[in-house]
Amino acid sequence: MPFITFIYKIGNSARIFYGKYACEHVSDDHNGLDDEIRRDVVDGINKYREQSGLAKLKSRQICIGIMSLSVNGYIPSYSTKKEIKCFDFYYKYGKTYVNGKAID
Repeated sequence: MPFITFIYKIGNSARIFYGKYACEHVSDDHNGLDDEIRRDVVDGINKYREQSGLAKLKSRQICIGIMSLSVNGYIPSYSTKKEIKCFDFYYKYGKTYVNGKAID
């Protein structure tokens, strides 16, 4: 299972959030890994914000910085579900977690 580890900022805030994005496949035909995951990250953050009574963000308000791409063929990429609590944002096969809690 390949996964992308990233950081992101919201607006002009100096705070850095940490995220992990696991999926079935990462295409090598893209215009940037940050743009490949952007839609799911923005959708997940906005679902969380909506549940928390906060205004939705526009895509341009979220800056994503890719830290790494891990692919099965090169390194072991298995990890347990316990790590979900370590990330501000976690996406795995269509399921999103923010601050360790599942977003419906």
